[in-house]
Amino acid sequence: MSRTLITGLVFSAVTIFAVLAISPAGMHPGGFNVTQAADASETGVVNEGRENQESELQKLLFERKKVLSRIVESMKLFLESGRVDFNEYRDANIALLRAEMDMCRNREERLEIMQKIIQFHSEYETQVTRRAAEGRATEMDVNKAKVTRLEARIELIREKLKGPS
Repeated sequence: MSRTLITGLVFSAVTIFAVLAISPAGMHPGGFNVTQAADASETGVVNEGRENQESELQKLLFERKKVLSRIVESMKLFLESGRVDFNEYRDANIALLRAEMDMCRNREERLEIMQKIIQFHSEYETQVTRRAAEGRATEMDVNKAKVTRLEARIELIREKLKGPS
């Protein structure tokens, strides 16, 4: 796979995520289309429509995760052979972890995935710092890696501050 094709696949996965995020059903399994709810004359019809949407959402989330898993597997091979850089590999892995987080059914699972994201960013920061010491990366690259790790950590702490939901 060429770098352009891989980048296109990652972009497509992110685009699907964005479309789901702004759709009337939203990204949450509890979301539903208000228009459909208003048109339904019986509660059973509303619940059935909601169950269908929840089922469809779960299928889409699972399919996205499966596609991203294949992308990450390919990226790992390409990284080892020098055909992609670590930034692309990192982006694909983070997209996969975020897809897994969208499938979580409870807060504890989400917190666990957030911790994995922080770990991945920490490993990336270590690698970029090592590469900078060898003259193969810039101080700006190190700072960018640090910021992404800090942002992930901030996201985790904010989630913890929300408390159980």
